[in-house]
Amino acid sequence: MFGRYYNRVRNVEIVQFYDNDSDIEKIGELYCRTFLGKEYSLEDKEHAIKNIKKHANYHGFFGLKALDEEGNLIGFTYGYESLPGQFYREKIAYQLSAIERDTWLSNCFEFVEIAVNHSYKRLGIASKLHDTLLQNINLKTAVLTTGTDNRPAINLYIKEGWKLIKKDAPVLSENNLQVIMGKVLS
Repeated sequence: MFGRYYNRVRNVEIVQFYDNDSDIEKIGELYCRTFLGKEYSLEDKEHAIKNIKKHANYHGFFGLKALDEEGNLIGFTYGYESLPGQFYREKIAYQLSAIERDTWLSNCFEFVEIAVNHSYKRLGIASKLHDTLLQNINLKTAVLTTGTDNRPAINLYIKEGWKLIKKDAPVLSENNLQVIMGKVLS
């Protein structure tokens, strides 16, 4: 357990989660509501859970969930050590120069996801999840991607000290441009 803290509204507990976590279904649901909207399918949820479980078995995986005072899941975040040969790491590396790859992808943590239940947004929960996750990582840097139009996320990351590495990067496709951001951890 990483402790309790009091935000402006509720007592929130931050705890570690794993691939077999009792809240994995709820984590999958929150992922879908956050990134796909309210009209996601059962197949979408199953795919999200499968991906989260796959990532939970990557080297250096670290996941945290936020629980309200009644034990309900209200947020989560996770990432893992970025290693050569991983699908997404290779996609990011392709977008970077040799110097950028050496600077950002050597001894690196991939900050993969962060989501907070809509009714708990703007209460400091995302920041607390972010900070707690990165405080527990013993690597040199962290990288992440997010959509170029995801201003709330970009603003959060800038506030948390992330640096823009590349703008309008077609990490997965030309139709889904991303920003690549990095943060020095040690």
